[in-house]
Amino acid sequence: GFKLKKKNIFICSTEQSGENISFNILSRLDLQNINVDGVSGERSAKYLNKKFYDISNFKSIGLVEVILSLSKYVKMIKFLKKQIINNDYDLIICIDSPDFNYQLVKSLRKNNYSKKIIHIVAPTVWAWRQGRAKKFANLYDEIFLLFDFEKKYFQFPNLSTTFVGHPIYHIKKRINKNSYKYISFLPGSRENEINKLFKYFDALENYIFTNKINLKIFIPTLPHLKDLIIKKTKHWKTETLISNEIEKFDSFYDDVLISITCSGTASLEIAKRNIPQIIIYKLNFITEIVLKLIIKVRYACILNIVSNKMIIPEIVNSNLTNSKLINVFKKILNNEEEQNTQIKNINHYLPSIESNQSPYDISVKRILSLI
Repeated sequence: GFKLKKKNIFICSTEQSGENISFNILSRLDLQNINVDGVSGERSAKYLNKKFYDISNFKSIGLVEVILSLSKYVKMIKFLKKQIINNDYDLIICIDSPDFNYQLVKSLRKNNYSKKIIHIVAPTVWAWRQGRAKKFANLYDEIFLLFDFEKKYFQFPNLSTTFVGHPIYHIKKRINKNSYKYISFLPGSRENEINKLFKYFDALENYIFTNKINLKIFIPTLPHLKDLIIKKTKHWKTETLISNEIEKFDSFYDDVLISITCSGTASLEIAKRNIPQIIIYKLNFITEIVLKLIIKVRYACILNIVSNKMIIPEIVNSNLTNSKLINVFKKILNNEEEQNTQIKNINHYLPSIESNQSPYDISVKRILSLI
């Protein structure tokens, strides 16, 4: 009988938030007639025919760290470029990690690679390095946007854009309770984020214990980071639950009073769950100075950016100290009005970053029309 020629896709995500998108797209694709190779985390791996690297191979973040491990990435890009050219994929899908992916795509285009290349999750050109929009337009065929307001930054004749919405579409609001069991600590999805932030979690745990606050600590993490977190919390006196079982997260989150969250996708997920939070983040000092000069936005969290006010408290960079964190924590802990106001504001601004249907469904439909 007549057999359809299999389509070949190369997919590249180098960090956890991109891996989540990758997994959700691949699990919705009919892979009978599509072969997928690429770079992914462990959940996506089962959909890949050839997996070239794992997200754990990409540890660094921030200008300084990237410069220090540059030669490693140059080698990876060379290797991937060779694989892509040899296999001549029908479509290349890059997810997030704009710096790494941009360099990979640039090297492909220099080698006259003319097949379609799409990028999911636009670089944050509205925050800094606005010139990247044009550079992306020169290399990519299409960009899938998580936020509707990004469209105006990517209007170029040779670039298509598709608004897919943010993956928090799939997260459910939790049910309100009269009492909660946990404070959640979300220390980040990269080793060096965890290392930078952990002393603040230490200080907070100490505060919770010495002030006999009757709450346990819940830390959701990833399989490859669990041992690190266990090691870092060994000396804690507050009862602490560390879990890497994503399926069970919902039931724990239902019992979280407040979250202390590393800035990024996690803070949006917590917001969508309607858990009051404090956002923390720490860049390398030199990186911070450089960014201060070029950054266009006043906030780290996208909900604070779209509302143009700090609806979710954030303590970042040189501003982040143990005492500041503890003070903000005290202010929110027993103040129900403060908690409710945060949630009310969040729900007012969430529609501006969510689509009215699943971003994964929109993405899959669009991908199928491109191959």
